[in-house]
Amino acid sequence: MQEMFYVTKRLYYNDLYQIEFDACVITKKERNGKFEIVLDQTLFYPGGGGQPCDLGRIGDQQVMDVYEKNGEIIHVLEQDPVAEDSRIHGTIDWEQRFELMQQHLGQHILSAVFVRDFSKNTVGLRMTRDEVTIDLDGFVSEQQIAQAEAAANEVVYKNDHIEILYPDMEEIRRCSKRPVPQKEEAIRIVKIADLDYAPCCGLHTGTTGEVGMIKVIKADKQKYGSRIHFTCGRNALRRVGTVCRNSMQLQKKLNCQEDELIERVVRQQEEVQQLKQKLDLIMKRLAAAEAEKLIKKAPRTGEVILVAHTLMKTTLEEIRLLYAELTKIKGVAVLLGGKTSDGAVLMFGCNKAEKRVDVREAFQQAINTIGGKGGGGACCAQGFSPDSTKLDEAVESAVQMLIVKEKEYALNSKQYKEMVL
Repeated sequence: MQEMFYVTKRLYYNDLYQIEFDACVITKKERNGKFEIVLDQTLFYPGGGGQPCDLGRIGDQQVMDVYEKNGEIIHVLEQDPVAEDSRIHGTIDWEQRFELMQQHLGQHILSAVFVRDFSKNTVGLRMTRDEVTIDLDGFVSEQQIAQAEAAANEVVYKNDHIEILYPDMEEIRRCSKRPVPQKEEAIRIVKIADLDYAPCCGLHTGTTGEVGMIKVIKADKQKYGSRIHFTCGRNALRRVGTVCRNSMQLQKKLNCQEDELIERVVRQQEEVQQLKQKLDLIMKRLAAAEAEKLIKKAPRTGEVILVAHTLMKTTLEEIRLLYAELTKIKGVAVLLGGKTSDGAVLMFGCNKAEKRVDVREAFQQAINTIGGKGGGGACCAQGFSPDSTKLDEAVESAVQMLIVKEKEYALNSKQYKEMVL
């Protein structure tokens, strides 16, 4: 049996500013734990033209999603609202609808300005309630972006009325500067004065003035052109407000005027970098001095100097610096433990040219003792555990294992030499 579909009447095209409506439930069905209902008419826009769908309420149920299939507009609800053939009352989320209409018309305006002034077409679009992103088919400079933003806002200030047209294909091909979809049914055209004439099924404010403001947030270079991030209307006002408040806070913190902020921040960054370089040098010198002291007092096991040490209240960077200094010297086996604010760190190893030392077995025993994870090779193994309570025990047991292994190595070497002789 062929499935029947009901073409939903789209009230949102009749009145963009209507918020509430009554309708009859035509069909309903459960899918994936949610309920999908089709109404004879609806104000809920199902999404399209890059614009997300409307949200709101049907009865006492939150509308979670709205989409179109075969002419039906399907409303997705959390629970079963009413029986088929029942009358329902629906309310769209007007705040969301209006902000998306502002974003959508703002996108039409800015995209049209890029075409008119710089011959750059929009080839990609992403739209949310908070932000719009367009991809251009070529690169634009910072100066061109600023010019486009200013020109787009001039269009907003004119407060031109938006015309919705359903012309024949011949007129569309003659007037449109954008690709024309190949459709049998009438194509909806959004016309903005003499600036833009574009096929679009989305919803837009009735005048350019209602867009309020178009504000470019940033621009990225992509492989084939520029990606422009911007926002419009209420969102633009909120974004500008946030920037202004942040600017005032920074002016207080840095004790400067707004036009001095960048210079002051750059200067502080340079000072911080210089201090960091000095600190790095001091830490390396301290690590070298500590390494020399540890080697001098470390016991010698056979031909290997065994340096075992646990650093208290340290950082990963301090452990790495000390490890690097100790492993510069051939003939030194290094067993370092460190108690950081995050847990316990183990770094076992030796100089890469050292052939006598293999820390893998000792490291594995130690990392198991502290209940951590890690790994490595014969001359370098590292690991971490969030629990540092058994770190001292782990390092000490590793020391004993290496002492035994070195004695075995020395004994085997002696026996081998005696056999050869």
